[in-house]
Amino acid sequence: MRKAVKKINNTSCVEMDGLKRLFESKFRLSSDNLFFANSIKELLYLIPVVFNPERVLIAGPALGLYEDAARSGGAEVSYMPAVETDGFALDMSRLQENVRNIDLVFLANPNRITGKLLSMEKIREAVTATTSGRPHFVIDESLIDFAGPDDYQADMLDRGNITILRTTAYFYGMPGLELAYAVSSPGVIHLYEKKRHGEINLLSVTAARAAYKDSTYGKATKQYMALEKKAIARRLQKIEWIRVYDTDSNIILLKIDKDPEELAQRLRRAGLDVRDCGDITGLDRSFFRISVMKHENNLKLMSALKSFV
Repeated sequence: MRKAVKKINNTSCVEMDGLKRLFESKFRLSSDNLFFANSIKELLYLIPVVFNPERVLIAGPALGLYEDAARSGGAEVSYMPAVETDGFALDMSRLQENVRNIDLVFLANPNRITGKLLSMEKIREAVTATTSGRPHFVIDESLIDFAGPDDYQADMLDRGNITILRTTAYFYGMPGLELAYAVSSPGVIHLYEKKRHGEINLLSVTAARAAYKDSTYGKATKQYMALEKKAIARRLQKIEWIRVYDTDSNIILLKIDKDPEELAQRLRRAGLDVRDCGDITGLDRSFFRISVMKHENNLKLMSALKSFV
């Protein structure tokens, strides 16, 4: 990045060519299947502009960002929440039953509230069950690097009714220097390109290239996450007023049997910005969503929860 600063009087075109070549070798993705943006949020707001959906279905629990993006395009929004008794694991057979007359589906995999991962086989069944090209499935894979493989299913992309979104923001710890991208069929990518406004941040492109080349960081992060999640779950399960839900990523969903406002204040006083899920459709303020942090911060969180009476 220090070297790239010297190039900021230029556009990011040359650096983008290098990034596309890296994606071709690393993910076996043609540049015709790729559309880059400065953030996941930018992509989510662009998609309704491109497809102009009348009815959007959001598989929950979900961030409010999906609804905001859908409504910005004038769409009618409905939710299909996962069920608590199932550990908030999404039932894809129910999803397939609910997509009739739906133009666009937002689905996070892993789920960005629960951290649960759906198998690609189940997603494939839903995507390939339609014959009219509707609905268009938008799969937000912002957390996939924590949980799953890097490969893409070329046969699904060719159908033209799926867009997969990924970002450098979370796994690589760069939310302030994010690079996001959409993967889809060449026809859909062309539609996104027609609606593009502005260039990609040069420094974000440079940082992304460095991140995706760093296989040592990826392996070390996954190893750390696996060990740290087990340690956190083990400590949390000893606190009788907390229920811990299974997760496949860096996100852990908790349900507490205490005053949520008082607990949130206690955690903030301890320097931990942990919020309840009162603004998440299908959940309430008794649910808390935490992420795996640095080891010392995880210990601080466990200590604050354990001492709460």
